[in-house]
Amino acid sequence: MERLKQLREAKGLTQLRLAMELNVSQETISGYEIGKAVPPAEMLVKLADVLDSSVDYILSRTDIKSTLRASELNEQEAEILAILRKQPQDKRTFVYDMIKGLDK
Repeated sequence: MERLKQLREAKGLTQLRLAMELNVSQETISGYEIGKAVPPAEMLVKLADVLDSSVDYILSRTDIKSTLRASELNEQEAEILAILRKQPQDKRTFVYDMIKGLDK
């Protein structure tokens, strides 16, 4: 749960403010952050939503902080992603490198 504190601080939230948003006590948030308590699944989802993260990131199951929700994609972006997922890794890497080049 060490990432919980990092995410909270990155959002500029105090333990008290986060607790208020989640309708729990500040002591509950503190307990989560120091590993004294483990948040139940429903609370993990709420924490992830408030902290713009994924449950897997909070639980240190991945190093990717957030997940992309399908509802955040427009039709063209969803189509591009669907096509890309069908491609072999070498083509995915080629497309990725091209897109990264556009960002320079």
